[in-house]
Amino acid sequence: MNPPRLPFHVLLFTFLALLYTLTVPLFEGNDESWHYAYVRYIAENGALPRQPPDRYPHWARQEASQPPLYYLLAAALTRPVPQDDLPALYGRENPFPAVLPVGYRDNQNHYIHTDAERFPYRGAALAIRLARLLSILFGAGTVWGTYRLARKLFPEEEWVAAGAAMTVALIPGFLFTSGLVNNDALAACIATWALGVLPHPTPAAFGGIPSPLLTEGQKRGGGRWRGKAGLLLGAAALTKLSGLLLWPFAALALAWEAGRRRDVRFLLRTGLVVFGAALALCGWWYGRNWYLYGDPTGLAAMLPLVGRREPGFGLADFFRTEAGLVWTSYWAVFGWYNLAAPAWVYRVYGLLTALGLAGLVLFGARAVRRKDRGALGRVGYLALWALIVAVGLIRWTLTTGGSQGRLLYPAVGAHAVLLALGWAQLVPARARRWFFPVLGGVLLALALWMPFGVIRPAYARPAPLTTVADLERRISHRTDIRFGEHITLLGYRVEAEEVRPGQTVPVTLCWRADGPVGADYFVSLSLLTAEGLTAGQKVTHPGLGTFPTSLWPPGGAFCDRYPLPVRETVPTTTLSTLAVGLTTFTERLPVYNNKDGRLGDTFHFPGPRITVPDSGPVLDYRWGHEVALVGYRLERAVLMPGEELDLTLYWRALGPFGGPRSATVQVLQGDFKIAQTDLPLNLGPGEVWADHRRMPLAADAPPGVYELKVAVYDPTGGGALPVYEHGRALPVGGLLPLWEVRVDGGR
Repeated sequence: MNPPRLPFHVLLFTFLALLYTLTVPLFEGNDESWHYAYVRYIAENGALPRQPPDRYPHWARQEASQPPLYYLLAAALTRPVPQDDLPALYGRENPFPAVLPVGYRDNQNHYIHTDAERFPYRGAALAIRLARLLSILFGAGTVWGTYRLARKLFPEEEWVAAGAAMTVALIPGFLFTSGLVNNDALAACIATWALGVLPHPTPAAFGGIPSPLLTEGQKRGGGRWRGKAGLLLGAAALTKLSGLLLWPFAALALAWEAGRRRDVRFLLRTGLVVFGAALALCGWWYGRNWYLYGDPTGLAAMLPLVGRREPGFGLADFFRTEAGLVWTSYWAVFGWYNLAAPAWVYRVYGLLTALGLAGLVLFGARAVRRKDRGALGRVGYLALWALIVAVGLIRWTLTTGGSQGRLLYPAVGAHAVLLALGWAQLVPARARRWFFPVLGGVLLALALWMPFGVIRPAYARPAPLTTVADLERRISHRTDIRFGEHITLLGYRVEAEEVRPGQTVPVTLCWRADGPVGADYFVSLSLLTAEGLTAGQKVTHPGLGTFPTSLWPPGGAFCDRYPLPVRETVPTTTLSTLAVGLTTFTERLPVYNNKDGRLGDTFHFPGPRITVPDSGPVLDYRWGHEVALVGYRLERAVLMPGEELDLTLYWRALGPFGGPRSATVQVLQGDFKIAQTDLPLNLGPGEVWADHRRMPLAADAPPGVYELKVAVYDPTGGGALPVYEHGRALPVGGLLPLWEVRVDGGR
């Protein structure tokens, strides 16, 4: 059996990418709504958007700082389509989206979706679908470019080109990204083709002498390859800032060839043509940025919008906390970087990657034995580009929060060729005719399953209840509690009798619309301790974000299953109560029983017992690499004004401090503070310290619930250290909300 030819892989990719793009609702890709706003701004105004958006109004946010090539092409494609309904799409944002992948379904949708988005497409939905098709075209170009690159570098390995194209075509993350409105597929396409056009090692071995970087085709083509290379470098830089990484890579390739020739004039002459053509294509964009923002890259205008990294985040933090997210999202994380596949999927990709790397090591060992420096040079050529892109991602991540695998896609062709080359070494040449099809079958099965097993369920509305028996199977208690005039809570089920801090309590609530509901009311579900303090809370549109009350059909009923996380910092064992209400941002619906008796604005029902070890909660909040809060004990959380709060914090030093450190404990409500103590931290590495504090509350403290917060800071003026939970930086400015304190009325 011969390897499948190029058209097969391109058609397979196109089919799968269409499947993904039709499965993913509009704007449910990372920053897609902002990317399309850039496209629409160009189509409407015939100009590029400027920053900042509060001065030069647009909806593109930080994406308006992106180089414009993709957006210009998409604007030309979509401009003829009337899009009067576009503002309505942007007006349906979900206010409570999940921001990171979680192990259960929960508010993965960033937007609320209606039947207006369904086929046959019209208006804004049609235009966005057209822009997505443009991205698919560029994704298919990446598959094509990968095949040609592998054929050029390893023509003697007939299955490598087919295996590499197959790999790119079947990476779910790349299929998903290529079906969205964004510039990533174009960036990957240009970079992949540039690798094939730039000077690279020829396939022939030369008895231990490094093979020349210029191929025979490049030599016969005279200077035409120089123009192509220049245009590709310019297009890359006009598509995405990471496209500039091709420029030093190209310079290294030209310098190597000039060194091999011992011809400095070659470097000067060729470099002038290549980089001159590139600059002629993209220079106007960088000149515009310099003129507008005083920065040719435009980052000076972009970073204030996207946000800079917290001080102190370094390379070790990246590898400890975010490298795994890059890995998983490269292969299969969807939505707004908040919809992950099951863990076993990543184990499959991890195994395949490990096999490919093992095969590459074997290939390198064989090349060393044969003294085939040409083969090593070809692998090194691809590996160098992959390394440059990875370094670029890490550098970007250290500047701002952007640890996403799609930022590695400019090297996806290089990755695929290297993996396919490695896989080919693991079996005899005759066995590859069945090995690669089997491998392709595994990748195809995963790629086909993702839209139906992962993506579509995340955006599906709850199934309607059709019979009383169906309702009885879903609940443990009937309620018939009415919220407002037209919403009834039919019943509930709490799926745990006992729970520990950090675990999740699944709570099922079944609803019925007794009439049209004109407004959108959020479900507010709270887990309250015996003292009435909040041990867990979830506020969401019904349907876990997908089914707002304004879309409920009169008479329709359904059940919602809410995953309610329990705070890790619950201080003591306690019974709990669950409280549910329906609320907007400004009001709560009144609650009535079946006799029209007013119950207030919240319905309470028994919750699970929250069990905490006698020694207190076990914590692992870390401030930098220096100190961790591993536990605490709070004697009382309900006090009177002027009483002392008795608190013990257990600190463990993780390593030597980078200077003097102090810990502050504050009790506050918003910016209003009723207690604070600050003490220096003097611990040696590995030492644990019981930090006991008695904090008097302000004698005139108004009754209410206050937050108990903790921070570690530099008392010499360096500010608070960043705080991490389970390796993830918390966006709290270093001040950790630990628990709640309730102040009762004065004596």
